[in-house]
Amino acid sequence: MCQDFAGRLLERGVEELVLEALQPVGMEAMMEAAADHARACEAERAHWQQRVERARYEVDLARRQYEAVDPANRLVGRELERRFENALQGLEEIESRTKAQIETMDRPLTEEEQQTLKSYAEQLPRLWHAPTTPAQERKRIVRCLIETVVVNAPKDAAKIQAEVHWIGGQATTIEVLRGRKGVNRYVADPELVELIRQMAAEFSDAQMARILNRKGLRTAKGLVFTAYRVSNLRHSYGIESGTAGQKQQSKDIHTADEAARLLGIHRSTVTRWVEVGLLRGSQMTPGAPWRVRVTEEDRRRLSVADSADGWRPLKGAAQMLGVSQQTVLQRIKAGELQAVRVHVRRRSAWRILVPEKTQDQTPLLLFERSNS
Repeated sequence: MCQDFAGRLLERGVEELVLEALQPVGMEAMMEAAADHARACEAERAHWQQRVERARYEVDLARRQYEAVDPANRLVGRELERRFENALQGLEEIESRTKAQIETMDRPLTEEEQQTLKSYAEQLPRLWHAPTTPAQERKRIVRCLIETVVVNAPKDAAKIQAEVHWIGGQATTIEVLRGRKGVNRYVADPELVELIRQMAAEFSDAQMARILNRKGLRTAKGLVFTAYRVSNLRHSYGIESGTAGQKQQSKDIHTADEAARLLGIHRSTVTRWVEVGLLRGSQMTPGAPWRVRVTEEDRRRLSVADSADGWRPLKGAAQMLGVSQQTVLQRIKAGELQAVRVHVRRRSAWRILVPEKTQDQTPLLLFERSNS
């Protein structure tokens, strides 16, 4: 006899049906139905106009008969006068009824109104879920489309069945999840909880909040993360705070800013070198701070030097080796070539030590190489 279920889940299912019905294709069908209704109203309006014209004819006929009677014939005159008054009363009554009936009839939509409705239908899902749209407006739209919803919620079933009865007489059956008792819908995503568990050993709550916001993640209620909200989430799942970002694997592990200061370059250059493989670095998750390994060998190899006589620039080394500049960088990354950074006026550039055997060989031109 008694049924209980989660109303929010059913509401979402009905919302999807309403938004689907109000899509541009559905809107065109509704406008066609409105046009049919308007044509039926026009026929009914013409019927009421005919009744008014008939009543006016009766009044005009009674008036002419009354005016044509002999005044001396008082008995006939009184009868015709009574008929004339009855005709006037009937005309007044039918005109008032016709006016009230016509006011309740719908007029056909203009072309401009139809185009406006189509544009609204395309934007309706966004407007429907907008925080500025009051619930009263949504209810008014639903009442224009749906007459009633009949729900059948068996006690042990995982889903409930709902039969949506539309205003036009059609019915649509949908199934939605029943929902579990004692489970709050504002529950954090398990992947988010696991990510915070991993980051808590290295970052503070404020740092984790910035990382999560940079990744575009939100709380279960759709709010941006703050240090306070991250702290509450940690305590809810028993996640202990780490060393607030001071934990490092070894003395060679640095942040991107620290690595830039050690090498005398810009921070963006550090991240670019990590991407191409000249430095080894990693991120716990996209948006988290970089952890870059800078050893003494890396500092000697990549730090800016004052001079490097006898070493070739990147373009010259590529020409001497007969390969592309990217291939040269790949060989530097693999340790096959020695390279350092040097000052050239106000800029720094690569200087690469090309093996002597390669230097002694004059690079062949394209046609000479093909002939040989």
